[in-house]
Amino acid sequence: MILRLLAVLGLVGPFASAAVPPLPYARAEWVVPPAVVVPHEPGRVFIGPGTTVLPDGDILMLAPWGSAPASFEELRGTYPPPRFYRSRDHGRAWNRGERIPLEWKLTGTINNGGMSFLRLRDGRLALVGHRYVPDNKGGGLPFITFSSDQGATWTPAQLVGREVAADDPWYIMNDRLVQLRSGRLLVPVAHAVKDSGPEGDLAESGCFYSDDAGATWRLSMLVRPMGARRGMAEPCAAELPDGRILLLARSGTGHLVAAFSADVGATWSEPRNTTLLSPCTSLTLKTLPDGRFIVFYNHVKEDGPGSLFPRCPLVYAVSSDGEHWGAPVIVDDEGWDPVQPTRENIYPSVCFLDEGILVFWSSHFSTSGKARRSAEQNLIGGGKRGVLRYPRP
Repeated sequence: MILRLLAVLGLVGPFASAAVPPLPYARAEWVVPPAVVVPHEPGRVFIGPGTTVLPDGDILMLAPWGSAPASFEELRGTYPPPRFYRSRDHGRAWNRGERIPLEWKLTGTINNGGMSFLRLRDGRLALVGHRYVPDNKGGGLPFITFSSDQGATWTPAQLVGREVAADDPWYIMNDRLVQLRSGRLLVPVAHAVKDSGPEGDLAESGCFYSDDAGATWRLSMLVRPMGARRGMAEPCAAELPDGRILLLARSGTGHLVAAFSADVGATWSEPRNTTLLSPCTSLTLKTLPDGRFIVFYNHVKEDGPGSLFPRCPLVYAVSSDGEHWGAPVIVDDEGWDPVQPTRENIYPSVCFLDEGILVFWSSHFSTSGKARRSAEQNLIGGGKRGVLRYPRP
């Protein structure tokens, strides 16, 4: 009993480290407490949502569904486009709607990745997503589509970066698309390093970028930390007050890693560890309405070098400059256990409301990667949502 308590405090056992704050951390304050509002299904689980607020106040959510971690053999089927979910009461209740009316003439499917909505300065709603491509390590060039009527209709899906990159393994997760003050669009992406093994084994990161509102794209320099077991994967980007661009990503170094661009996202500094403790797990980076930055991630010591686990608790941290981060604040620690958490709380999508921050994330039963989930275990958890109070300055 004493050893278990010490493990919870981060003083002994597999999570022991003088650098790890004890659990529980400070806890988030809620306007609307977390709850599962989209149940998983036996064959496919809810993951990678994107959310956006429409001018009339409705909130749209779209998720590719899939499996995490993925067994690519089970994803070879042809999946229909995902369904929208809509909230008319500021994120409290959600109704399942029609499938996105998207003309899809691309190889691969919308599956097992992430969705990113962004309201562009020209008024259009942009949607970027991951493409699952069989026999391509699970990835391909991202797709993009646009709506000029608040999501009622969409342009045919097109590939991002087709002018400058081969359609080999690329990966993008949710809430990634960014428009800079200059108008430039950034799509942060990871690319599988050649001959590096299966997806997630070793990646390099950068951005596709467009200066003509998404009509054509160029590719930035790709980077990864020297010696990192998993490289640099699933990056997010944000524009800093001094005009530099922050690229923040998972890595397998035991921390989130950061690189910076002084030329609007074309080249990057050498990636280095941040103070944000994390296994090689998901993250979501956003710019708060007051100009600060908030990152959602799993603040916990990895259970082995380069590990993808644990994925609990889900926390947030805040920064005023993108370099120095505050202490983690717990968003979801359901299933926390110092030896083997029973939940993965991952891939949140974030949008900003007058009353707080709507956060929508995936909660799964966890085997810590030691076994595939059964159909029964797939039904545990679901798509969770809550509305956070804004962090105090």
